[in-house]
Amino acid sequence: MPYHQKLLGEEANAYMGLADIHQYPPSEFALHNSDLVLMIGARLDNQMNFGNPPFIPKTTTLVCINGSHEEIEFNRAADHNLLCDPGVFLDTLCNLKKNNKWNLGNSWFQDNKNRKKDWVDKSLNELKIEADKAKKNGGKIHPLQLALDVQDAMDEKDWLVIDGGNTHFWSEIAINLAGAQGKKLGGILHPGTFSMLGVGVSFALSAKNNNPKSNVILISGDGAFLSGGMSIETAFFEKKPIVVVIDNNGGLASIGQQQERLFESGKRVATDFRDIPFHSIFEGFGGHGELVTKREELGPALKRAIASGKTACVNVKAKPVLSPIVAAVASKREKSSIE
Repeated sequence: MPYHQKLLGEEANAYMGLADIHQYPPSEFALHNSDLVLMIGARLDNQMNFGNPPFIPKTTTLVCINGSHEEIEFNRAADHNLLCDPGVFLDTLCNLKKNNKWNLGNSWFQDNKNRKKDWVDKSLNELKIEADKAKKNGGKIHPLQLALDVQDAMDEKDWLVIDGGNTHFWSEIAINLAGAQGKKLGGILHPGTFSMLGVGVSFALSAKNNNPKSNVILISGDGAFLSGGMSIETAFFEKKPIVVVIDNNGGLASIGQQQERLFESGKRVATDFRDIPFHSIFEGFGGHGELVTKREELGPALKRAIASGKTACVNVKAKPVLSPIVAAVASKREKSSIE
């Protein structure tokens, strides 16, 4: 599921990727060529298209395993519902293997692993080409590159928090790419399935309170920070230092990009910001602040921010790149003429 309450980390060998054809395209093949889908302890919500085709094909048998009657009520679209504790269900599957009653081979799994590797290699290669162009032309950093570089500065005890629209979506892809290369983090918090802007600072502070010895880094869109970022004062007041990396693309990018595609004029309306010095705001509060305009500046700036021991801001000038999810949403709205 496209959340982070997972049994497996992204770096685990058995972890295949998000069940989201936009943020993880190989999942489309996995779902559309499946005979059976087991949904364990989860809900057939809007992200799962409520269990309906074409996300889950008509030819696929969908079985939902839930631990309460209330959860089952939400999953009536399944072909079969099973009231069972998810842990007991998984233990029973493991026992089939132990008792030599598991008949499936691993060819299906390996096929999907190969497709995942191809996706990772293709994505990173395209990003490298993009980064080389930006370096030559003095261009701004791609938000996917930003999210990957932030993770490079983190270790397995550190917590990553995400806040924003496009920032959230690109960071989610970056988490999968980094995890496929073995990157392990202490934990991840994100703004939920509808990208609730402005929760990042509160989430980051909560992560720091519960993991005081860990570094906590928040990647926040500029619009998301303007929606709830002034709660950063609490981090100063409680002396709980966190690092905020602003994906500063100069506006509410995901909304503006949809406006350009949906409005007859093709123009953005009230979604662009002036050049806001977020790093100076943190300095004014008594923290550490740095402005980053080139990719090669980001890594050293992050190290200095962490080493400062203060609540810090790394304000990164980034490109407002259309994310796959926003592109899909805009296309769906155009076709349905909703707006």
